Amino acid sequence: MKKLVCLLIMIVFCHYLSAQDYEPVKLKYPHESAVFLDNRSMLDIAVEGDSLRIRCVVDEEVLYLKNQTDVYGGKKVFGSHFADVTSIEAKTLVREGNKYRVEKVSDFKKNSNARGSVFYDDSYFYAFDFPSVAADNRTILHYEVNYKDSRLLPVHFFQGYVPCVNSSFTIKAPADLEIFFKVLHDEKNAIQFTKSQKGKFVYYTWMGRDVEAMKFETGGPSYNYYSPQLVYFIKSYQGKSKRHTVLPDLNALHEWYKTFIKDLNKKPSQELQELVASLKAGSKSELDLVKRVFYWAQDNIEYIAFEQGMRGFVPHDGSYTLEKRYGDCKDMANLIVSMLDVAGVKSYHTWVGSRDLPYRYSDFSSPIVDNHMIATYISSDGTYYFLDATSDYTAFGFPSSMIQGKEAFISKGDKFEVYDIPVIAKEKSVMRDSMSLELLNNEIIGKGKTTLIGFPKAFGSSELDRSGTADVKKYVTKLIGKGSNKFFLDNYAVADLRNQDRPVTIDYNFRISDYFQKLGDEIYFNLNLSKDYFNSFINTDTRKTPLEIDYAYLKEEIIDLKIPDGFDVEYIPENFTYNGKFLGCDLSYAKAANGRVTLKRKFYLDSILIKPEDFKSWNDDIRNLSNSYKESIIFKRKP
Repeated sequence: MKKLVCLLIMIVFCHYLSAQDYEPVKLKYPHESAVFLDNRSMLDIAVEGDSLRIRCVVDEEVLYLKNQTDVYGGKKVFGSHFADVTSIEAKTLVREGNKYRVEKVSDFKKNSNARGSVFYDDSYFYAFDFPSVAADNRTILHYEVNYKDSRLLPVHFFQGYVPCVNSSFTIKAPADLEIFFKVLHDEKNAIQFTKSQKGKFVYYTWMGRDVEAMKFETGGPSYNYYSPQLVYFIKSYQGKSKRHTVLPDLNALHEWYKTFIKDLNKKPSQELQELVASLKAGSKSELDLVKRVFYWAQDNIEYIAFEQGMRGFVPHDGSYTLEKRYGDCKDMANLIVSMLDVAGVKSYHTWVGSRDLPYRYSDFSSPIVDNHMIATYISSDGTYYFLDATSDYTAFGFPSSMIQGKEAFISKGDKFEVYDIPVIAKEKSVMRDSMSLELLNNEIIGKGKTTLIGFPKAFGSSELDRSGTADVKKYVTKLIGKGSNKFFLDNYAVADLRNQDRPVTIDYNFRISDYFQKLGDEIYFNLNLSKDYFNSFINTDTRKTPLEIDYAYLKEEIIDLKIPDGFDVEYIPENFTYNGKFLGCDLSYAKAANGRVTLKRKFYLDSILIKPEDFKSWNDDIRNLSNSYKESIIFKRKP
């Protein structure tokens, strides 16, 4: 025993004497402010009777390379009802010559992690500050996380906010425990896997060396799409009395999800029954009734996120949500299911992941795939309608933009279905704009009308339906602004903002100063007042992450310009058509007999995610479009 204590003392002493050993690290990362020397997690899974005890031990060590490192001094450790943080220890090793002096952290403040849009959230964090964060000093952090549900194990990411010399994740589990695991986004095979057994336990270890820092870029999707990560979950284990299944397949996931909804809507309230009767009385068909129910939930239930233990999974009864007039996504989905059930129409509780999550049920039988709930109605002709009432302005027949292209997990009693939600075609999301222009002195005087259909309407309505007039005018200016930063919106009028079945229209009047050029007897005028994605090249030397886009769309414009008095048309650009992989346009110029020239312009954007391997095609499209925008009409003064 004395020898063991002496050995431990020697190890600790050597640990504090090893300052000079970090010179190679400093040379390797000359431009970094800090680097993880070690970012290590050990997930310890043990069987206790017929239950699992799951504990994760996390150890982090950071070496600071520059003095301007105060930004890294503050630290947060996150937990929740299902992932309870314990045993936090933190300290700074302050370098003094070739030794280190220890300064411990003693003040750990526990705070709620609720965001502004969340009514209640059981997640929390411990906040604290490392002392003496400066060049050549090191910070040490140790904490443990107890996972209360074996089905709710998080994805592990190997990257951190700074580069990491050693990044590892180990699972220690009984040899007879069956586990699924897969490393994602490790194209360079930087994460090495080993498996070993010691006695009754198997050790699964993933090790990454010299791992780059996590990269965040403007317009990119969540880092789940590209950061090296380990997806893992428990399939089954041997308990004291029998073998238990956890998440062996989608059937098991569905059986668990069914427990969230099995006791709902058994006694619909009088208020709910009367509401459904009134909606049913005015309906022309079953499909019309479904639409009316969906719109009623959109218009009358306030979305408020709420998570507390299992309340994060189990919806409120439909009658309760109706009475309160608020709820989160699962409450709103269940209210729709409840209302349609009272009306005698079958609909289904449906789990789905937002586009923040790249995971698919066809790959993983795990709750990591989803973070959202909607209702699904299937019409008699087999058409699927995805009813997401949290999206206030989305028209019936559209999924919300954030679930396009995702897999829906539809519960149909004892059975389930995985169904691909389509990415809505660009032809269904349309912006139309018609303008009549006249040149007066050095200004363009114009009036126009913009029409928004599909997702442009949904996104536009969200911005337009505000109480602040200044905010609305600012958005209208951004939406219809033409030509240059000298665009001035004189007035505007918005119609059909709250009517989901009709396009939003905006009538407007505007002026633009100093837009066109006068050179002697000639006027040069570019009718491409809206230059969508002009010179929006992706820098392929620096950008490494995908580019995310809200929705595909089609834009149609008619720009009608009165020929200036005393002038005639000297030159009209040739018509131009370009159909690229992601972007395209059609420009058609014409001179009319009534003394006007017209440009009919069509533009499309046909993707919602541009991957790095597609950057060249994107840039080719941008180049062709941008060149087409440069052509001007030339007016020449009459003799």
